[in-house]
Amino acid sequence: MQLKKSKISNPLEIYQGNIKSFFKEFKKIFNEEKIYLIVDENTIQQIDYLEENFSVTSTHLQLESGEKNKTFNSVLKIWDFLNRNNVKSNDLLIILGGGMLTDLAGFAASTYKRGIEFIYLPTTLLAMADASIGGKTGFNYQFLKNNIGTFTLPKAVFLDTTFLATLPKIEIDSGIAEVYKHSIIGDVDLWNYLKVNSKELDLDYIVKSSKNLKLEIVSKDPYEKNIRKKLNFGHTIGHAIESYLLDSNAPTLHGFAIAKGMIIESFIAKKENLLSENFFQEIKTVLSNNFKSYLNFKIDSKAIIKLILSDKKNTKSTINFSLPTKIGEVTINHEIELKKVESYLLEFLQND
Repeated sequence: MQLKKSKISNPLEIYQGNIKSFFKEFKKIFNEEKIYLIVDENTIQQIDYLEENFSVTSTHLQLESGEKNKTFNSVLKIWDFLNRNNVKSNDLLIILGGGMLTDLAGFAASTYKRGIEFIYLPTTLLAMADASIGGKTGFNYQFLKNNIGTFTLPKAVFLDTTFLATLPKIEIDSGIAEVYKHSIIGDVDLWNYLKVNSKELDLDYIVKSSKNLKLEIVSKDPYEKNIRKKLNFGHTIGHAIESYLLDSNAPTLHGFAIAKGMIIESFIAKKENLLSENFFQEIKTVLSNNFKSYLNFKIDSKAIIKLILSDKKNTKSTINFSLPTKIGEVTINHEIELKKVESYLLEFLQND
């Protein structure tokens, strides 16, 4: 597979191809200091593969996977590992794993000694298409999703979709939910491709499309002051659902909470006369059909509203939404009164 560097102007270097083709670019980053590696039980088996192709040896820390482990306690484990090994600012940390690990270890790296250099090698579709791009790091605090975090870019991101060959279908499906989000906020061609080819997707194509769309947005608004808020579509409700289910000991994968969040927020857009009935029905039907086996969780509207109020995007007594006006277009900064949001959510759940 030929190595392809992103053409979008951005201080973040993102490469897509096969890990063997990354050697030259990796050697430009690696300055002959020590290499440290963060993995989990799903990616520890890839250490030999990585070291052989990059011609390096590393010292590694293995963490437990899963959203329930995206906690401050896991951050402490990383800091202890870095401290114990006397990791210096010019050493390199490689983070090999899914979106939970890239967020968590990226935060630890961004704060240890006021920041050490790190690179991402994402191994899940969710991480490749979304989580590893844009510089957001963080962990969950008191069951609130990504409540503590930083904006810190890695030195580089290497995307190799061959990692996805051994990924369980449920993990692929979770990642596809974020790809659908990207299509709704700004890529009608991607939306149509997903609709037609949902049973047999070209993963290289959808990773490339998602990566380019997100890069284009975050390069213009790295700190989410303006258009980057489009990427929050589905996440105000979705993060609340994810946090609620995690606290209820019935966790779901991130993508499925976001899929439900997109359906509900599209309903809110319809109620606010921003989205037509036809577009709402298309979004609801496509997402429900593609993720129906994963969306049968039960949620409590009052608990969801309480969690929404804690969302870091809200700065007033109203709730801030990014809402679709059609497929391929999402608008930002819709401040909706809490009572309205409560009534919309209750109406949706009663008829769902």
